Amino acid sequence: MVPMPRRKSRPPEEPFQMAPMIDMVFLLLVFFMTVSTLAREARPELDLALSRTARVPEEAPPRDILTVLRDDTGSRIYWRNRQVELDQLETLLRESARNPDSQLLLRGGPELPWSEWQRILALVREAGIRDLVFATFEE
Repeated sequence: MVPMPRRKSRPPEEPFQMAPMIDMVFLLLVFFMTVSTLAREARPELDLALSRTARVPEEAPPRDILTVLRDDTGSRIYWRNRQVELDQLETLLRESARNPDSQLLLRGGPELPWSEWQRILALVREAGIRDLVFATFEE
């Protein structure tokens, strides 16, 4: 009689562990809640003008954002949600104009005087930026 080969026995499978999965989901949830709060706080708040013809696109292309706020001492300028001085803005606008696909989003409240807009628009023109969008709210 030929002896039968012995079958190797498999070690018993361990049950699926849910605790590490729950820990991971919880950490991701906390991370995204924190990041969304920080991103919201970084943008300077302002009341934009209302427009009857404004339409918010489904997917906006990547844009450089220039925000001008009026306060008691004059105006504050924000480039990509970071406060900058006027001489820094000239350099940043020139760098942005080097990218042929760049688009500039201008944000400013209705209380901003036209003389301030003229100064900003002159810098934009001198930098060579051609694609410009004014931010407004849909009416």
